[in-house]
Amino acid sequence: MALEALVLQRRDWHPWKLMGCVALSLGGALPDKHETVYQPLFHVLLVFSMFAVIFALAFKEDILPVISEKLLLSYSLIFWFAFFSYFHRGTILRNALLVVMLIPTMATILVACTRPRLSFTLKLILYTWFLCIVVGLGLFQFPFYQLRLFFQNQEVPWVTPLESLCAGMAFLYLAANATYIFYLIPIPGKNESWAERMQHWHEFTDLMTQRFDDDPNTSRATIVILAAEFAVMVLNYFLHWLPGSLLINLLIVLPGVLLFFRRRSYPGTESNQSPFADAEPWRRLDKDQEL
Repeated sequence: MALEALVLQRRDWHPWKLMGCVALSLGGALPDKHETVYQPLFHVLLVFSMFAVIFALAFKEDILPVISEKLLLSYSLIFWFAFFSYFHRGTILRNALLVVMLIPTMATILVACTRPRLSFTLKLILYTWFLCIVVGLGLFQFPFYQLRLFFQNQEVPWVTPLESLCAGMAFLYLAANATYIFYLIPIPGKNESWAERMQHWHEFTDLMTQRFDDDPNTSRATIVILAAEFAVMVLNYFLHWLPGSLLINLLIVLPGVLLFFRRRSYPGTESNQSPFADAEPWRRLDKDQEL
């Protein structure tokens, strides 16, 4: 988790701010007033969870990535591949969930094909769908039953150091993005007025929509990449060339690889620019801001 916290800051490290998050999360180690027998492993999990939430809110400017409808379409393809590979079993509940998730997916395809000028509301919906995709992929790859080692009445599973390292990094990334989804619900916290909550909500949603690149330009390379990605997933689903988890991890890493080469091709672009965005900087003013 510490390694992932450093990675998510993208070399713009704030050690004192990070130490403040650690200090606040240590409050989870305190016993509850109704807790007669102290449960150390449960409190360790509570400390980790509190750190993830506090870190996500304190470093949201660093964690929230820049996305575009092309990147969102790519991750939507990965999500549906993981959904049918790991989760879908044809039950009524899962079929209902499938129908619900088809709505933002169709909206993503429509936006990617028609390339309209996106409004604030549509940007917010699409960015929320991106966060749901990230959380869903994390749950598919790292299900919650792996947390049973924090409960003393459960058998501790045997894992390698590499598996523990990857699980800790994935846990922080998953918990941070899940925090953003819950933070979008405008419910005032303790000792927080409704006006203060709405002010914080507007600040957060403005930040999210600013991280959405709605450049109407596209490129043939992007179309080729998405078509090849779709073809590989369909063929692998039926022919089983690679394990599903390995293919999903490779496709998730693909945007980062493209970003590496884009940095070399366009050294003047932003370091956190979407790898499926075009060469223009992502920070553009809306019509009202230009006026």
